[in-house]
Amino acid sequence: MSDLEGYGKIYESTNWGEGVNNDISWGSVYADLGAGPVNTIAPVITSDSGNVNRETPPPTLTSTTGTWTGTGTITFAYQWKRDGVSISGATSSTYTLAADDDNKYITCVVTATDDEGSKSRSSNSLGPVLGIPTALVNPVASGTPEVDEVLTTTDGTWQGLPEITITYQWRRDEVNISGATSNTYTLVSADLNALVDCQVTATNSIRSVSVDSNDLGPVQAAPIIPQAPVISGVPTIAGTAKVGETLTATAASATGEPTPTTSWQWERSDNGTTGWASISGATSNTYTAVSADESKYLRVVQTETNTEGSDSANSAATAQVAAAFTGLLDTYSGASAAYSLRLLDSTYSGNAIKVRRASDNTEQDIGFVDNELDTSSLETFCSGTAGYVTTWYDQSGNGNDVTQSTAAQQPQIVVGGSTIVEGTKPAFDFLTGGNFIGATGYSFTDFAAFTVMHSDTNSSYPISCQSSNNTGWRQHIVNATTFRSRMFGVNIDASVTTSEDYTLLSTLSYGNNGYTFVDGVQEATASVTPTADTSANLEVGSSTSVSSTTFYNGRMQEVVVYDSDQSTNRSGIETNINDFYSIY
Repeated sequence: MSDLEGYGKIYESTNWGEGVNNDISWGSVYADLGAGPVNTIAPVITSDSGNVNRETPPPTLTSTTGTWTGTGTITFAYQWKRDGVSISGATSSTYTLAADDDNKYITCVVTATDDEGSKSRSSNSLGPVLGIPTALVNPVASGTPEVDEVLTTTDGTWQGLPEITITYQWRRDEVNISGATSNTYTLVSADLNALVDCQVTATNSIRSVSVDSNDLGPVQAAPIIPQAPVISGVPTIAGTAKVGETLTATAASATGEPTPTTSWQWERSDNGTTGWASISGATSNTYTAVSADESKYLRVVQTETNTEGSDSANSAATAQVAAAFTGLLDTYSGASAAYSLRLLDSTYSGNAIKVRRASDNTEQDIGFVDNELDTSSLETFCSGTAGYVTTWYDQSGNGNDVTQSTAAQQPQIVVGGSTIVEGTKPAFDFLTGGNFIGATGYSFTDFAAFTVMHSDTNSSYPISCQSSNNTGWRQHIVNATTFRSRMFGVNIDASVTTSEDYTLLSTLSYGNNGYTFVDGVQEATASVTPTADTSANLEVGSSTSVSSTTFYNGRMQEVVVYDSDQSTNRSGIETNINDFYSIY
């Protein structure tokens, strides 16, 4: 063997210079000088994915043998290398990228053997290998698995194409916990008895990869540390401070271990500041005011108690307790029709009126607040526009509601969004031009009618009734001795020449007598013979005879009609009405 052939074998055995970015090794060049096959075209490695990004599934690299000439049959062997270092076991013509290849360069050395010897040639180099995130060390969750304890997770150790970002998702029995996306998590009662872990996700420009931490749990309840109750704030009271009304207490928040129990004690005071005294038996969160509470003040004491102690807190005092509501009809029952803009019967649960809003003709019922017309709801409904009454509801329980479906004849109650008032109370306005509301099917024998009105003349007819046995007529109580039909309304005695203003008009007809009282003072009498009618048409705001119709021009607030003699009750009824409206 010549010296030159010896050098060739030395270089062939050492493969000097083989490494990153070299298409051919020095050993390969000098080996061509020795015995064995001769390489004319170097081996070529390619990726089946077209790149060397190590993703899922990772690409497979394939090496050609290159082109060789030699003696006899030529066989080939392969050795894949990572940055010039042989990869253990990688000795086939294909190689699947692994995590250790990240950021490295890959080559394949092909060794050809013929009858005269062996020679090696390195392929082209592919790289650097760009890797998806790969967890070399999984994340580890730590902490005490008890409610209220804080758990923490490590990121784990990752390799792959930089930059890698890390996100977190804590899970309860492998179900994501909403909002738990930091590297710490505070256990809550919902975690009790569950296994909790953290799913850590690493993301680079290729893709995201998630790995679960170890489980912690099952989660146990937090150890109980005994603590005496502490009340934060004060209890509150809802309801109306009035005899017969029920007040309800709501507890202030309280803490303590074990969980404290709540107890109540209602108290009353003469002045709402001092001298508070417990009310016997008033130990629930509700209390119904009794007559002993009238004109006094109430409060409630909340007490929280557990094995470690107790804490108490007093509510604010209520307003001064008002007397129980007693409506006119509660005291003077038996009305056949009762219309008012105040509540007349404590048992009545209906509305006061139905109102049409002028802006769009929408209708809405308006009820009572604190026993008076709910003007707040009324003005909200009619904001910026007018409101007209389509129905005045009968509070007597007899269903004699008076209605008016013709818009032009409906009395007005709201002007420009504001409620019309007479004195200090809401009122209807019967405008010039014929406004009235009525009901059919009314029946009667003796009667008494009480009307709260404002009239500009002494000849107006606030209410009337067309009799069934004198068709076309409306009968009036005074100076009507020749008529035989029912009589509602007033024709004040001709001897009374002064104009009536804000008036409580009481009209009584029973036996053969008729009486008219204005502001509690008798103004006229008439001798009449009442006729029992079984069907009549009641009208509020007009009077019709066979020859003409007279419309009431003024304001009205209340009309109460009894189908019975109320002469003995008249003074009491008038006092009840005047106490509310302050007419005289």
